[in-house]
Amino acid sequence: MLKQVLEFIKGKDLTHLWEQFAIEKNGVVASTSGDLYVEYPCSNFTYKIANYTHYIVSGGKSYKRKYMIGIVEFFLPTPLEICITKEDIFTRIGKYFKNKEIVVGNKAFDNKFYLKSNKELKAISILKDKILIEKIISMNPTRIEITNKDGLFGEIPSKDKHMLYYAKQERFENINQLYQIDLLLTAFVKNLKENCSIQ
Repeated sequence: MLKQVLEFIKGKDLTHLWEQFAIEKNGVVASTSGDLYVEYPCSNFTYKIANYTHYIVSGGKSYKRKYMIGIVEFFLPTPLEICITKEDIFTRIGKYFKNKEIVVGNKAFDNKFYLKSNKELKAISILKDKILIEKIISMNPTRIEITNKDGLFGEIPSKDKHMLYYAKQERFENINQLYQIDLLLTAFVKNLKENCSIQ
């Protein structure tokens, strides 16, 4: 009975799923402030997948939101920034004030997401890959970006590096989420290697 009460209050302990994934990927599991993450090697890069608790204070009350995060760092020969966010009221206002939206030609993607980049043609060529774009649509992330600046929650790439940054507001519930983030990161990295010669 006590175990069920604790699970109700704290949530079920799913650490064993992170450990299983880490073993399969030859990685390590660690914790930051109670949030778990796994780092592992893949195609000469280091991947990091994490869960993250974001606290918001509003009207004297504190709320928490859970996110799943994926990060891959790399050297980029020429500066490239891409930001993909969900289409919402703020992006529509931005478009009204002439913030240029990039259209990739996939109706489902273009209707669901707002894309901006400092290199429009390069962004389109990266997102022309059918596997990658379908993975983005199906996973419905809050944000995906390539940047050498801060991530959504202050994550910063190493000196002189860029990062591929994935974030989705969702609670960690099963190991399939880790596999899906891994597949998306891998598809994106493959396209970045082909189109941008990342290292």
